[in-house]
Amino acid sequence: MSICRFYYQNLLSDPAQVTVSSARPGMVGMPVAKAQGTAVAYAAGQHQGGQDQVFVVEIDSVAAGEGVGQATFRWRRASLADWERRGLPTQRQFLDLADGVRVKWVSGQGPDFARGDSWSILAGGNQGPALLLDRDRDTTWQAQGCQSESLSLDLGASRPVAALLLADHNLSDKARVSLLAGDQPDQWQAPAFSQELAITRPHLCAWPGASYRHWRLLLEDPQNQDGSLSASLLYLGDYFQPSRMFAAPYGRTWLAGRSTTATDAGKVAGSTRGLAQSWRISFRGLDQGDVAGFQALYQAINDPVRGRLNPLFFTPFDDDPSGTLYCLPGASLTPVYQHLGSYALDLELEEVVRTHV
Repeated sequence: MSICRFYYQNLLSDPAQVTVSSARPGMVGMPVAKAQGTAVAYAAGQHQGGQDQVFVVEIDSVAAGEGVGQATFRWRRASLADWERRGLPTQRQFLDLADGVRVKWVSGQGPDFARGDSWSILAGGNQGPALLLDRDRDTTWQAQGCQSESLSLDLGASRPVAALLLADHNLSDKARVSLLAGDQPDQWQAPAFSQELAITRPHLCAWPGASYRHWRLLLEDPQNQDGSLSASLLYLGDYFQPSRMFAAPYGRTWLAGRSTTATDAGKVAGSTRGLAQSWRISFRGLDQGDVAGFQALYQAINDPVRGRLNPLFFTPFDDDPSGTLYCLPGASLTPVYQHLGSYALDLELEEVVRTHV
């Protein structure tokens, strides 16, 4: 009999637990100048930040002279209002700003600088393992290739793993995916645990049911049309499965996140952020253990200490993993006592939309 599953206890919380075989680096562009001086600015490095960012560099003083090494500068990220550092000496060798971004100047034919000279440096987002754990479907890990890529996971100690999910992957039908595990970090030629995974979309789902410290997801997809592999989120941990399946009838709705405008003549236009699913399900005959499980689920989702919501994965039918959603339940949880120690519970689950597709 099919029964639903909720995944919310991710054993992976620190990007240091995840090692990728390759990732597209965050590229640093050439500085764009708004300057009266003749000095030429150069930028270099590989941006380590997960999001695209603009670094603003500005000469804040020429009191000691107008040349490179005499004038000083300040800098900030364009997303922040305040300058992060001030009074830094200009240099002919690369100087680190932040997140792997570096800058230097080469003298020109006239005065190098005037106070207020500025440069904008575009730094692309690094598509490394941190983006797999940020709970955001709009950020993606992207490998540099697709011939043979891997995600290596270190749990710090042997831990039971009931489920693995790799969300929003771009694996093709001809991909080969293997889940490996063991208690030694480098014994992948003969691992203690090995399982070939079937490709499910939009999320890759597996239920290994084994206890090990080191895990590796091996992805081989040489015929991938994108030329590289990508995914938005990674989950490795437990799942909560209530003792009873939700009852029929149940509701399933598709929601379009959009805004519309209309002219006086009645012409309608607008934009859309994406299409999401919403489920309305009802449980009957739950026991106290089930109620405690749902309460623990809600406590993990709503984190007032950090002021954040933690979405979960939900598989409505465990024999159909392609229906797995990344979603949030409603704000309230109301178990209703029925009789003889049984409870009823209604849930509404709304998919967290992926807006960049």
